Amino acid sequence: MKPTLDELEAIVRNRICKVCTDRTVDGTCGMEQPDRCSLFGLFPLVAQAILATDSDNIEDYVQAIRENVCSVCLEQALDGSCVPRQEVRCALDAYLIPIVDAIEEAVGKSFNRDSLAAQRPSPERLST
Repeated sequence: MKPTLDELEAIVRNRICKVCTDRTVDGTCGMEQPDRCSLFGLFPLVAQAILATDSDNIEDYVQAIRENVCSVCLEQALDGSCVPRQEVRCALDAYLIPIVDAIEEAVGKSFNRDSLAAQRPSPERLST
């Protein structure tokens, strides 16, 4: 049985929040406005973009996120630039690989990480 969106979100929260740099010492979210988290504020779109992508190339997931999530995020400028992403303050961008892993594992897919070193997105690609 496929997990629900709420179940996927709980799985991703369990995997990502415990390593997030915004986490406080007691393990809670340290963001001033937790509802503005780029990952969970737009989670339905994040999950949809990842589930619709079937690739072992991380660039395909980056493209899907940029087109389907970043394009509607209020933090992204009209020219496609994003200050939080450029300053590594975007949880979605910073933790994309473990997010993809968590969602794909939950639905029984597997992301082949063997070739990630050769496919690592260029810094220019990530910061746009």
